[in-house]
Parts: sequence; structure tokens; C-alpha cells
Amino acid sequence: MTTDSDAALIAALTAVLPAARVLTSAEDLAVYAFDGTAILHQLPACVVMPETVEHVAAVLRLASQGRVPVVTRGSGTGLSGGSVPCAGAIVMCLVLLNRILEVDTANLTMTVEPGVVTQSIADRAAEVDLFYPPDPGSIKISTIGGNVANNSGGLRGLKYGVTRDYVMALQVAMSDGQILETGTKCVKDVAGFSLRDLFIGSEGTLGVITQITLKLIPQPAAKATLMGLFDEMTDAAETISAIIRNKIIPCTLEFLDRTTAECVEDYAHIGLPTDVAAVTLMEVDGHPAEVEEQAA
Repeated sequence: MTTDSDAALIAALTAVLPAARVLTSAEDLAVYAFDGTAILHQLPACVVMPETVEHVAAVLRLASQGRVPVVTRGSGTGLSGGSVPCAGAIVMCLVLLNRILEVDTANLTMTVEPGVVTQSIADRAAEVDLFYPPDPGSIKISTIGGNVANNSGGLRGLKYGVTRDYVMALQVAMSDGQILETGTKCVKDVAGFSLRDLFIGSEGTLGVITQITLKLIPQPAAKATLMGLFDEMTDAAETISAIIRNKIIPCTLEFLDRTTAECVEDYAHIGLPTDVAAVTLMEVDGHPAEVEEQAA
């Protein structure tokens, strides 16, 4: 049931946003009451879908003046509960800020808005023979703003690191609507406080990320994918330790026990063997000679 305070808040929001970008129906609110953390559920007061940085700043100013909590959201794939609202909150969904603003091949960077899907960033980088390594499991649907807010990793994290390692600069809207610019395209940007790092992994608690400059790297020239099958889980674990001990850092190195392999195969039907105790999935990449040696 909408209270007088909720009605006043919604009226104020529709004064600074297009009316179609302020969602209040029960059906709409239900969609934004949860994320990938299935056990958490709370209806917000309303949902706003800003289209510009100015919209974001205006919403934050209104919320700050009225002491109304704001919870940011992308695709809602997070598993930490970070985009689940509290009672009376505004959910700010950033999926309409979804432009790739610049691909700078001279400086090996890409500047994007937070609503860009992570897979789109990887694909755009590949078009110019560059590589964006972070690959969270939700890469095809998660947004880069959520990746930065949660410092997302993925299977390539062992060799290439996590999202934090590829964020060079951020634009952030603070709680009072002021816009903060932190970081640059310069690799040797070492002077002063690293405010950028405060926002990475902060899950939206310090400000709303409205623009991100990412580091790209050259595409590996070659890659090889391997699968190992084991009759004993301990043998699979020892093999993984031995790979690292022999100073081989694979692009990906994944271990699945039989139960996990059976669940994956039952769902995806990708041909995983289910008659072994463990499966290891490995990928090496780099110069062709290095790939050949490491694969062997």
C-alpha cells in the first residue's frame, strides 16, 4: 500500500525523470525485490531507471534530502544480496546507461557506462584484436557496473586477475548528487589517494558508478583446451597443485567432482563424463610455442 510519504517521493521523482522511468506497480516492484540471492526478498518503494548521469544525480539529491535509502542494481545476478532493497528504498536500475563510449586502441582502454553487459565489452574488445579478461559466470547477462561494485572474478582469475585489475578510472555520483572523477588512462597514475579502489567492491555503499574506463590487453595468439579424467578426487587435486608447482599458470583451471559434473550434464547436456570421480578443465593461452609446451 502506498503511503503519503511514498506518494510525495514518487511525485518528486517524476518531476526530474520521465514518468515512464519511475515504476510503481506491484508487478514491476516484484521484479526488483530480489537478486541472485534467492532467500532475500523485499519490495522497494519504487524503481527508477535513469537514462543519463544527470538523472542519477537528481535522484540522489532528492533521496538525500528526504533521507530515503537508494539501492543500485544492474541485471540482478549478484549472489551477495547487494541489490536487494530495504523497506522504503528506491531501487535505481542502471541498465539504460548502456553505451560503450570509447574504444581507445592507442592507449588500450575502453570507456563504458555501467549498464553495458560484460559480454558486450569482451566482444567489442575482440573486434579490435584486444582482450578484456574478467569472465564472471554471469558474463552474458551481468553488467559491468555490478562487476565493478562486486569486484567480480571468474575462471580466468588465476592468470589474469579480477575486475579490480582492469579498472583504470571511474566516474561516481555521490549521495548528494556531486560527480566525482577518479583515476586516469595513465598506467603510472600513482600520485595521491587511490579513491578509485575504494569504490571497487564496495557494493554501491559509497556512491553510484556512472562511467568506467577499463584496461584492455592484446589478444593471446593461441590457446589450447584440455580435460583430465580421474578415478580419485585426491589425484585430481594433486594434479592441480602439480600444475602450479611446475610454474604453469593456466588461463582457466577448474575442478568438478562427480556430483557437480552430473548436475551440469543433466542441465546443459554438453558431453561431460559422469562415470569418473573428478574432471579437470584446463585452458592455456599465449604465444603458440608457449601454449604447445604448457599444454604438453
